[in-house]
Amino acid sequence: MEAGRLAEGKEIRIIGSELVENYTVYIIEVKVGNHQWTVKHRYSDFHDLHEKLTAGKKIDKNLLPPKKIIGKNSKTFVEKRQKELEIYLQTLLAKFPFATPKALSHFLHFDQYEINGITAALAEQLFHKGEQLLLAGEAFCLRPLQLYAITQQLRLAGPTCASGDAKTDLGHVLDFACRLKYLKITGTRGSVGKSNIQEDLLKFDLSIFKSVHQIEICNCEAEQIIGLPSLKNTLVTMTVAFSAASMKDVLVPEASEFEQWEVEGMASECPVAAIIPRWNMLTTLDMSHNRISNIDESVRLIPKVEFLDLSYNEITTMENLQHLYNLIHLDLSFNMLTLLQGVHTKLGNIKTLNLSGNQLESLSGLNKLYSLVNLDLSNNKVSQIEEIKNIGTLPCLEKVFLNNNPLSIIPDYRTKVLAQFGDRASEVCLDNTVTTGKELDTVEVLKAIQKAKEAKDRMNSTDKKISEETRLAAQGSKPSYSSYVACPPSLLHHAASSSQEVNTKSALIINLHQSESLTPMASAITSGASGTTNLNGSKNKVANPELKSMKKSREVSNCPQTSKQPKCKSDLSLSLQYPSETLLQKLTEENRCPFHLSASPSLQYLASLKGRAMVECFHNSMAEVENEELRHLIWSSVIFYKSSDLEVTACVMLSTKALYFVLDDTIIKLIDQAGCWNENPSSNSEQSGLLLSFCFVLKLNDLQSIHLGLFDQYFRITGPSAEHTVACLTRDSYTTHTFVQQLMAVLSLLERTPSPEPVEVDFYTEFGKKSTGQMENYEIVHSSRVKFIYPSEEEVGDLTFMIAENVQEVNNLQTSNILLYVLAFQVAPRENSLHSCNCSLQPKTLILTSCNMLLFEEDYVSYPLPEFAKEPPQRDKYQLTDTRRIRDLDRVFMGYQTYPQAITFVFDDVQKRDIFCNVMIDHFEHPLKTYSADRRIHCSASNEVQWCLFVASPESRERLIALLARQWELLCGRELPIELTG
Repeated sequence: MEAGRLAEGKEIRIIGSELVENYTVYIIEVKVGNHQWTVKHRYSDFHDLHEKLTAGKKIDKNLLPPKKIIGKNSKTFVEKRQKELEIYLQTLLAKFPFATPKALSHFLHFDQYEINGITAALAEQLFHKGEQLLLAGEAFCLRPLQLYAITQQLRLAGPTCASGDAKTDLGHVLDFACRLKYLKITGTRGSVGKSNIQEDLLKFDLSIFKSVHQIEICNCEAEQIIGLPSLKNTLVTMTVAFSAASMKDVLVPEASEFEQWEVEGMASECPVAAIIPRWNMLTTLDMSHNRISNIDESVRLIPKVEFLDLSYNEITTMENLQHLYNLIHLDLSFNMLTLLQGVHTKLGNIKTLNLSGNQLESLSGLNKLYSLVNLDLSNNKVSQIEEIKNIGTLPCLEKVFLNNNPLSIIPDYRTKVLAQFGDRASEVCLDNTVTTGKELDTVEVLKAIQKAKEAKDRMNSTDKKISEETRLAAQGSKPSYSSYVACPPSLLHHAASSSQEVNTKSALIINLHQSESLTPMASAITSGASGTTNLNGSKNKVANPELKSMKKSREVSNCPQTSKQPKCKSDLSLSLQYPSETLLQKLTEENRCPFHLSASPSLQYLASLKGRAMVECFHNSMAEVENEELRHLIWSSVIFYKSSDLEVTACVMLSTKALYFVLDDTIIKLIDQAGCWNENPSSNSEQSGLLLSFCFVLKLNDLQSIHLGLFDQYFRITGPSAEHTVACLTRDSYTTHTFVQQLMAVLSLLERTPSPEPVEVDFYTEFGKKSTGQMENYEIVHSSRVKFIYPSEEEVGDLTFMIAENVQEVNNLQTSNILLYVLAFQVAPRENSLHSCNCSLQPKTLILTSCNMLLFEEDYVSYPLPEFAKEPPQRDKYQLTDTRRIRDLDRVFMGYQTYPQAITFVFDDVQKRDIFCNVMIDHFEHPLKTYSADRRIHCSASNEVQWCLFVASPESRERLIALLARQWELLCGRELPIELTG
C-alpha cells in the first residue's frame, strides 16, 4: 500500500498550514472514492481528539507528537509537526478501517461528507427526535447528499450498524422514512461546503418512503432521482423546482428507457414497450421555476390534478390540458405565451388562471371561460381596451389584474376597463383595488357611450344593405305641406258632419322650416270631420291667416269639398299596407300610457289603439309624406325649451321621416302664453264631434343633437332653434336606451353627407382627451351628422361637489358619491277643496349618496346650453328642496300594487308622534286617487311622514330600495325596516 492510501479507498494528507493570529492551523485533505474535502484544525484540536480516543483505551497515549511552548510557530518546527500529525491521522484510519469512532468521524467531517458518517449522524438524530417529528406533522428536510448516502448504504452488503452503537443503526432511518408524510428535498448548485461534491449530480432512491403525501424537490436534477413513481399510491401534492427540463422527466421517468409507452387502461393502436400507471392520488402539481418548454403528453398520467403551477418556465403554447378534467387553478405566469386560441376547449372548469408575465397582446381566447373567477393578466402586452370585451362577458369573473400592461397608462384606465363588464362592473375587483362609487358612476356613462357606439356600428352595417328600392323611395319622397284625416266610421257621432271635409292649405303637422311648432290636430283621434289650426311660433297676439281660414271653413258645414282627397291605402307601398306582425306586436306593446301621466280624451283614444289600427291612424292622420313608416312609439312627459316649467304628456312617435309629439291639452297653457290661441277646443269638440289634439313635429333632417341625461333618465332633442328643442322625461333608463337605439337605426336610413370624422377612430381618442386625463365631450357623431351626447365626468363631478356643499361635506367628497340618480314624483294633496282632494305629483330629482338623500327641482331642457342660446337660463339646473341623512331614516312603507306605487320614508327627526296617524292603508292606493277630508287634516297636522315619493320605473324603484337598504345597514349596523301595506 502506498503511503497515505488506506483501506476502503480513503486517503488523508496534511497539505499545508497557515498562521492565524498567534497559532498555526493545519489544512487536512480527506479523500473517499471520488469525493474529497478539506478540514482545518490547530494542534489543540488534535490534542482533544487524542484525549477522547485514549479515554476509551483504543490507542496508545504516546502516538500523538508532544506539545512545545517555545518556537512552536517556527517554519522548521511547523513542517516537522505537519508530517508527524499526518502520520498520526493515517495510523488512526488504519486502526479503524470499517467503524470510525464518533470523535474521529466528527474531527474529519465524515458526518458531513462520507456516507457512513452521514447515515450514522442521521440515524442518531432520528433515534432521539424521530417520533416528535412525525407527530408534529411538519415537512422533514433532507439533502440529496443524505439520500445518496442512504441509497449507497443499502446497496452495500454490510451491517446496518458497523460501529456497534445502536443509536446509529440505519434501521432508525428506514423506519422513519416508511412513516414520513411530508418530505422536503433541497439541494444546492455547485460544490457542497469545502468539498468537490456536486449534489445535483448525485443519484438517490425515494422508494424507501412508503407514506409520503407531500413532497418538495428543489435544485435536484430529475434524471438523478430514482423511485419517484413508487410514490404514486400515496402522493397528493408534488413540487419540483429548478430540477427538470420537461414534465416527462418527473411524471414518466420510465420514458428515458422506453420510447413507446402508454397510460394504463388506455387502448393503443401501436405496439408499446411499457404500460405506465397513473398518479391516481395527485391533485396538486407545482413545477414552477424549471426549464419546461411545452406541456407534453405526460399530463395524461395526472387526470385528478386540480392545481397546476407551471410558472417561470419557457412554455410557448397551451396544449394537452384537455386531459386534466378536474383542473381548477392554473398558473402559467412568466412564460413565453403569445396566443390563447381555443383555450376554452382545454380549460372547461377553470376558476383561477394566472397568465401574468407573458407576451400576450390579444385576449380573444378567453371569452368562453364561463367558470373563471380570478384572472391575472398583469405584465403582458395588452394595449387595446377593446380586448377587455373578451373577458367582459364572463359571468363569474370577480378579480382581474391588468397592471403593467400598455393599456394601464391610458387616462382613466380603470373606469374604461370596468365599463367593459357592463352591469357587473360593481362586482369586479380590478388590480386588487375595490371599485369606488365615483368609478361606478363614470362606468355608467361609459356603458351608455359603448352601447351607442355599438348601435352606430350596427346601423352603419345596415346602411350598406339598404335595397335600391328603398333608396329610390327615399329620394322620391317629397315633403307634404297638407294633411287630411280619414275618420273611422265607428266614431261618427253626427251624420251631418260625417261628410264634411275642411278645406285647408296649411299643414296638419307643420313644416319646421317655416318656424311653426304646434298644430292642433283632428286626426283618427277625432269623431266626425276634421279641423286643423296652425300656430305660429312667434308671440304676436293675432291669429295667423291659416287659423282664420280654418274658422271660416268650420262655419260652412255643408261646403263642397275643394281640397285633395285624403291619402288612400292604395297610395302606400306594399310593406306599409301590410306591416309585419313583429312590428305590429312591438307597437302594441309600446302603446301603453303609464297611469301616472294625465291624458286628454284624444290621447286616451290613441292609447287604446292596437297593432294595425295604430298604424292606420298614423298613416291616415299624422304622416306627412307617402311611404313614411312608423318605427317606434313611447309615452313620456315632455318639456319645451320655451316653457321649461311646464311638463306635458305626449305620445312620441318615431317614423322614418320625423318625430311626432301628440300632446295633452295642458299644452294650451304654452299656447296662451304665445297669444295665438283664442278658441276653446272643448267647446269646438262638443259642436263638431271633434277631439282636438296638438301635435309637435320635428323632421329628422332638422335634428341636430340628442343629449342623454344622467343614468338615462331623460333625453333632450335639439333642433336648429329654441322652438325645435324639447326634453323627454322617460324616467326609465330602458325606455331611453331603446328609443336612442331606434332613432339611430332610423337615422342610418337617411341620405346624408358622410361624417368628417376618420373612418377608423380609436374609441378612446374619440371620447376622451389623453392629454388631460379627463373624459370630456362624450359624444358620438352619427353617420347622419346627428350628435349623441352623454354626460361627462366633469358634469358628474360638479354635481357631486354641489351635493357636498349642500350637506356641508366639501372636505369629504367620498361620502357624497352619487349612488343613484332617478326622476321621481313627490306625492302631495291638492288643497283645492276640503271635501274632495286629489293627490298631485310634483316632479323631483332624487339623488342617493353614501350618506344622504336629496330632492331637487331640475331644469331638464335648458342645460347644457344649446348653441342657439344667447344668454344663460333664468334658473339654475339644480335647486335643492330637501335633504335628509340616511342614518336618520326610521323605516320605509311600500304599497305593493300592479303598477309601482308611492314609497313613504319616515325619519327619526320627527319625535313623539304616532307614525301611523297619517300612514294609513289608503295612503298606498293609486297615487292619483282622492284623499279623504279627515286624512288631509291628519297630513297637515302632523309631519311624521317626511317624504312620499312615487318612482315610475319598477327597476329604478327596486334599485332605490336595494341601495338604500345597503347604505342604511352599513351606517346603522342592522337591516332597514321595510313594511308592505295595502
